[in-house]
Amino acid sequence: MQMDPSSLMRAILKVKRREQLTPHYIRIVLTGDDIQIFQRAETGDNNKIIIPKDKSVAIELPDMVTRSLFDYPNQVVRTYTLRSFDTGKGEMAIDFVVHENPGPASAWAMNAEPGDELGVMMKAGRKKLIRAAVDYYFLGDHSALPVISALLEKLDPTAKGHAYIEVHGVEDVLPIHQPAGIEITWLYNEHPGNTSGLPAAYSAIADRLDITSYVYVSGEHRVVNEIQDKLRNHGGVKRDSWQAYGYWKYGESEDRSMMERGAGMSR
Repeated sequence: MQMDPSSLMRAILKVKRREQLTPHYIRIVLTGDDIQIFQRAETGDNNKIIIPKDKSVAIELPDMVTRSLFDYPNQVVRTYTLRSFDTGKGEMAIDFVVHENPGPASAWAMNAEPGDELGVMMKAGRKKLIRAAVDYYFLGDHSALPVISALLEKLDPTAKGHAYIEVHGVEDVLPIHQPAGIEITWLYNEHPGNTSGLPAAYSAIADRLDITSYVYVSGEHRVVNEIQDKLRNHGGVKRDSWQAYGYWKYGESEDRSMMERGAGMSR
């Protein structure tokens, strides 16, 4: 996998603190001497985190020219959202979902201690995460809460619309500083992947959508595809007015899912 190394921001950072936000969300705050490398990063964008399988083995940052993300047997790669970046404090925050059967990233976050290392890679110069619109609609499951939160907080204070966010339960509702004109409806689902209320939420707003609207959908692959198909067949919505991202596949590890999607960093 080849790409322009100059477009890649990468560094090995250290855990500054771990915050248990809710039963299913952990915030890891990172810092480090090289953290200013990420000054061009945009809150809400995806990054690749590199997790050591063994803390005693040093993390290697892939150069994406001679070796790909998956050529390092002593570490695993996962995709996460840049929740916040404070240049003044030299802090980067990433939120992790805690699963019933935690994968490598969740397990790492659950046991993270100050000083633990994490590799972070992001592409600079990405296109804008969201385009201007008259009204905005967001639909996402528990995996999308960090990115939807970040996007809502980036909107103009006069923005209006509706966000549907599906989490495990009321205990996982997190404060979001969204514009006053954006209503948030929280949906609860103790068994994500088996079922979802997001397609019904889309149906509830479908009649409101037109060429002035913007729709952002993210979550489990099958659910996102179902809503995406409806958007494609919506006569009043243009293709550049919506974005849909299948973050995960029910019953599949991210390793396999990422490989099928070309690992993402080369796009």
